Amino acid sequence: MIPGFMKRFVKLPVTPHLPLGKITPDQLIRIGELAKQYHGQLQISGNYIILLGVSMSTGEKILGELGLPGESFIASTVRAVNACPGKGHCPKGQQASESLGLALDTRFFGQEMPAKIRIGVSGCPNCCAEPMVRDIGLYGLPQGYTVVVGGNSGRLARVADVLAQDIPQDTVEEIVAKILAYYKAHAHDKERMSAFVERVGIETIKKDILKAY
Repeated sequence: MIPGFMKRFVKLPVTPHLPLGKITPDQLIRIGELAKQYHGQLQISGNYIILLGVSMSTGEKILGELGLPGESFIASTVRAVNACPGKGHCPKGQQASESLGLALDTRFFGQEMPAKIRIGVSGCPNCCAEPMVRDIGLYGLPQGYTVVVGGNSGRLARVADVLAQDIPQDTVEEIVAKILAYYKAHAHDKERMSAFVERVGIETIKKDILKAY
């Protein structure tokens, strides 16, 4: 924990939480105005707009003026959900991944976990949102979603294991809720989902999570 008086001197990236990277023109203009006002620099990275070169206290003020929560890149929480445009926007989309991604972000973003959790949602098997290397991933097929767990794109890269298939969009949220609750109850502190799946075993996880489905 950084003492309050130190927040005037410590500089960390300030990243407003923009679900699925969506932003209105007015929000975009306001972020630019605040960056200019507080002599910050802007960087676009994936679904994020990152403000660099300002103190923590200034960053908190900026987030307050924007009326947006901030992203944390160090907290053991559910991080911002990544989703492709999906059906209705992409000719290859087989499921409405955008609406599902927004629903998952609204429900789960910021929830505390044993380690960080990244969720990716793709509307087709092309997997543009990289669900196969996310802690929890989903990709669409005509008959529903395939749900995968235990992916990791980091130093210890791992392809996720299939947990369930042909899951209708209106029940995906509850499957994800069960996965997160199970992980939170049984994972070790700081144990990423990939290591958890390898330790417990995908068949055990399937049996325990899907038994009431």
